[in-house]
Parts: sequence; C-alpha cells; structure tokens
Amino acid sequence: MANLLFISDDWIQKKPLKADLRTHGLTVTAITSTEFLDESFAPPKGLELLILDLERCQTDSLRLCRVIKRERPLQTLPLVLLMAEEQLGRLDPAHGFDDYLTLPVSGKRLAERIKFLLWKLQRVTVNHGFRAGELVIDFERYEVHVKGAPVDVTYKEFELLKFLVTHPGKAFTREVLLDHVWGYDYYGGTRTVDVHIRRLRAKIESGGAGYIDTVRNVGYKFLGPPGSTPDQ
Repeated sequence: MANLLFISDDWIQKKPLKADLRTHGLTVTAITSTEFLDESFAPPKGLELLILDLERCQTDSLRLCRVIKRERPLQTLPLVLLMAEEQLGRLDPAHGFDDYLTLPVSGKRLAERIKFLLWKLQRVTVNHGFRAGELVIDFERYEVHVKGAPVDVTYKEFELLKFLVTHPGKAFTREVLLDHVWGYDYYGGTRTVDVHIRRLRAKIESGGAGYIDTVRNVGYKFLGPPGSTPDQ
C-alpha cells in the first residue's frame, strides 16, 4: 500500500478523488498548499509519492515545486501534477515533475498511473550496481567501467553519478545535488556541481555515448540508453 501526500486547494471537488484513491489501496494524507508551506508542517514518515493539484492552486505552482525539491524528506520522491487542460501551455520542466494528468480524471486512472510510476521507479532500485550500455558501475567496490576499461573517478564524482543513475530520467537542480552529495554543511557554491558533471562527462562519455543530460533552467538528469538495468 503506497503512502501519498496529496496537496490541493480544492478539496470540495477533490474529496471524491481522494476517497477513490483510498479504495484502490493507497494511503492518502490530504493538505492544502497553505498548510504545506507552514513552517510547522512535518511530512508524514514513509511517503512514497507526491500529488500536486494545480487546477485551483492558491500558491504559485513553481514556488510550491521548488519548496518540495528543497525539503530533504521530499526531494527524491516522484511528483505527479494534476492540472486543467488549459494549463498545459504553462507546464514548465522547472517544476521537476515525474508525471502529469489532465483533469477531470477518475480515481481508478490516477491510482493505476501512480502504481505504474512507483513500479517503474522500483525497477531501478539497485543493490550492487548499475549497467547502462557500455557503462558499468559497481556500488560495493566503488568502481566504474566503460567498454570494460576501469575509469578513475573521485569519491564525490562517484557519489554524484550514483545518485543520478538511481533516479534515471528525473531532473535535479544543482542545489538538490549539492545537498545530497555534499551535504548541508558544505559551503561551496553550485558551480561545484557543474565542475563535477563536466569531469564525469569527460570520463564516461568519451566513447560518444551520452549519459548525463543538461535540463535547461533546471539542472541535470541521468539519461541512460535503452537497456539500462540494475545489477543484482
């Protein structure tokens, strides 16, 4: 049973949708955007996914998404946006979402999309390593190989690469990457991330394959070729 945080400022209309999600085996914590932004709000433990309803959102949507990506318990959770069809033209990659659906949507369809998204993400939950094309990463030995040849990477380069490959296709801001790889106590600037990304690209993409993608106005994501698989 997946544990979800559902943010909406239209609970009069969305209450049936919340009830439908629960009937389909999902645990839903429902709050408004104002409650979410309140400093006293503490995310429930064990959250697996966030739903953000933008149809009648009283808070700037980009601000909300940036807060979500700044909060350490929520940064890496998949984010699903709900919006009216006329809002699609304002859909911005800077929101950092993983999926979206246009309203109205049935609880059954939303539940199925959520379960599929969680299943897809679980497929890349790695135990020992990761393989994408000719790139092989051994998490236990801290080793990286390209075309069978070892690649010399620093500890931070390895941790940055590991974080990206375990969230394939998801874009992260430089601030989020800095926080996860270097930690809260690091006082360097976000340019540190750019430098490490540039070095990683030079080391693992020398054969022409592209693995790390730059998302304009957002940051970076791992974009492995078809056949990217976790090593068990």
